[in-house]
Amino acid sequence: MPSLAILIDFGSTFTKVTAVDLTQAQVIGRSQSPSTVSTDVREGLLRALTLLHEKHSVFDQTPKDLSMLAGKKVLASSSAAGGLRIAVVGNVPGLTVEAANQAALGAGAKIVGSTAFKLSDDKIKEIEALRPDMILLTGGVDGGDAETILHNARLLARSALAVPIVAAGNRAVVDEVAGELKQHGKEVRVVDNVMPKAGKLAVEAAREAIREIFMARITQAKGLDALTGFVPVVLPTPMAVLQGVRIGADGAGDEAGWGDMLVVDVGGATTDVHSIGYGEPQGENVIAQGLAESYAKRTVEGDLGIRFNAATIVGRVGLDKLIDDLRQGFPGFSVEPQQLSDYIEQVTQETGTVPLEKWHAAADAVLANNAVTLAVERHVGRRERVVAREGEAWVHSGKDMRDTRTLIGTGGVFVHNPHAGYILAQRPDTDQHGVQALRPRDPQLYLDSSYLLYAVGLLSETMPQVALQLFKRYIAPVVQR
Repeated sequence: MPSLAILIDFGSTFTKVTAVDLTQAQVIGRSQSPSTVSTDVREGLLRALTLLHEKHSVFDQTPKDLSMLAGKKVLASSSAAGGLRIAVVGNVPGLTVEAANQAALGAGAKIVGSTAFKLSDDKIKEIEALRPDMILLTGGVDGGDAETILHNARLLARSALAVPIVAAGNRAVVDEVAGELKQHGKEVRVVDNVMPKAGKLAVEAAREAIREIFMARITQAKGLDALTGFVPVVLPTPMAVLQGVRIGADGAGDEAGWGDMLVVDVGGATTDVHSIGYGEPQGENVIAQGLAESYAKRTVEGDLGIRFNAATIVGRVGLDKLIDDLRQGFPGFSVEPQQLSDYIEQVTQETGTVPLEKWHAAADAVLANNAVTLAVERHVGRRERVVAREGEAWVHSGKDMRDTRTLIGTGGVFVHNPHAGYILAQRPDTDQHGVQALRPRDPQLYLDSSYLLYAVGLLSETMPQVALQLFKRYIAPVVQR
């Protein structure tokens, strides 16, 4: 068995490499270099490997090509060139479309379009314009509505779309759906229904099909097929991260994990939230409502980011609130509203901006904290107090994560900003028109300060014990600086 693992993440901006001693479950070193997906992806990878060797003497000699990877365990993930773009087609927005969304997001996809009910010719043109890498076609519980998914399959069959279609709908009609698509030359993969019964999710088969298609075809579209023979690209990056989170929660073999957890990844354009746990409603007089949630769930908030979407955060919460947060959280700084407004406009326009003054880092922390708060509130469930004939009760929907004990921050702002603890801090519960977000009440705060979750996820399938040891060793408690 190889004693050295080279774990690679091909991002749109940087190609990142982590070297791991498998016998000791220890990180030897990390490096990164600008990605070269638009030219030759091997160039950026070779540069990252060279930098890794210069810092940590990982190889026998300075790498001249990718042949030095022979004999080592090499695994990779990729979000390059926008990641895996999926368009979702289903029956009802709150049911099969939401089930399909959970399947696609859990597989690490970026949902570029989501539509419900019967497609029209205009809607087909809209989907074509989105240039998806894949279509996830769902609709109807098993034995239920067959007409809608058949109608949609016929329109997709006649469309100009030349991408794989995963059919995950009503089992009674899915073979006919596949036949319609194949007759017109479409590539189709039939899997289990994402919602076999009303309110019941079964997304794992769809997630696995998405992953397999990513490996077999999407890597070619992203230019990663040039690495054949050297680097197997096995997972979309978000799926690798989710699997890293899951093994940290579940454990491996006889070794227990940390239990239910929430992980927040704040970026410049989006904020991703991953959760592990069933989040079943707790307490007395509870009425459960809506879809059951996936045990492993991912959501993506495309309007919450601290660079590209910094101005959007202002629009969501207001400049006055951000100023109040800055003054209360960082009373040592005296910042006027216009100064903060100018800084936010600057980082929105010049997204590579780094803090030059101490109050800039505090402002970034305030933006990031609001992104975390909003993203977590959207990810978790809700409860609402109602008064019925029998007395007072609570209507719950979504995941109840109030007792979740672990909250992890990952992403650049948690590595470089000195106020990571402030960013992750959960605010007191608020009651908005009688509705409460079921977010963690008193979690322990941790950081993925080595950007290791993707690597843990890559190792989790074949070397789960090593992956778990890495998780426990390098996901560290927040230390205020």
